[in-house]
Amino acid sequence: MRSRAMEKLLKLLLVLLGIGIGLAVAQLGLAVYRQSHQTADIPTWVPMAAYTGMAVLGGLILLLLSSRIIRRVSSLSRDVQKEFDKMPVNQLLTAVLGLILGLIVAALLRQMLSFFGDGIAGAALTAILYLTLGALGYNIGKRRSREFMAMITRLSGAREKSRTRKHGYASRKYVDTSAIIDGRILEVAKTGFIEGEFVIPQYVVDELQTVADSADDSVRQRGRRGLEILHEMQGSLKQLVIDPADIEDIRDVDVKLLRQARDCGGTVITVDYNLQKAAAVSDVRSLNVNELAEAMRPAVVQGMDMRVHIAKEGREPGQGVAHLDDGTMVVVENGKSRLGEDADITVTSVLQTSAGRMIFAKLK
Repeated sequence: MRSRAMEKLLKLLLVLLGIGIGLAVAQLGLAVYRQSHQTADIPTWVPMAAYTGMAVLGGLILLLLSSRIIRRVSSLSRDVQKEFDKMPVNQLLTAVLGLILGLIVAALLRQMLSFFGDGIAGAALTAILYLTLGALGYNIGKRRSREFMAMITRLSGAREKSRTRKHGYASRKYVDTSAIIDGRILEVAKTGFIEGEFVIPQYVVDELQTVADSADDSVRQRGRRGLEILHEMQGSLKQLVIDPADIEDIRDVDVKLLRQARDCGGTVITVDYNLQKAAAVSDVRSLNVNELAEAMRPAVVQGMDMRVHIAKEGREPGQGVAHLDDGTMVVVENGKSRLGEDADITVTSVLQTSAGRMIFAKLK
């Protein structure tokens, strides 16, 4: 019912449009006739008949064509909607911005060409300018969306760099392909130890897809793992951003990443030793997950010998308890016999929990 009512309303509007066009054509015809026959005496009934006849004719023509026009417009609107649905948000925004800029330029040019007047020539010129420059701006904005987003990224990155230097804000973290495939950065990010926005450029995602489509089984497996880690990062990290900006004049992904991080004052997260060295040469700060893992490696390992002071009894019979300088508890098997003394022990196991670390040992 609603679609039929809408169709009737559109038909009525088209009939009214046809009547308006008929009246305009009649007025134009009479004006041309009066201009060419200035001395002619036109009876009063002629303009009335002209206006009435052209209004009726225009309304009838558009009434007969209304169904076809509505179908064509509906089909065109569906095609436009499908086209917009396929376009990424950033491309749609730049296309609309290009359209607006094109219309603004058309309005300025029309003001400069005001000597054409407001007649038929002026109306035709206005329509041509708005249609041509609007379409041109839309197409340019659509095609150049990546360059436009890259420019915005550089401008915002420059501001971010200034704010970081001035106020000490956390810089953006640009994650490279190797760190995503490695997967440990996800667990580190979940803990909240790394502050700032995690940025993964679209070309890094494209490289992961290329690796996942490799003909080599081992390479393909690494690519699929990277895509799975990336999907989990999107679901787990609120501060994760997929950046569509690209640097089209550079083909190498690592070089693009370093350039973008440098322009935005960001930090590169990687497990690639060569990329880390290249970042140092390019004056870009980098974080290597392998170095983090090495720094977090326990200082006490199984089989290690040490000397401790057994200060008290343990919970289990015969146990003694000592503490390292950092407060870590050491449970010594049969250590009760050395209570109050220094003893040489051998570490048998190290237990790491969320509450801290416990060391189990036996007398040497």
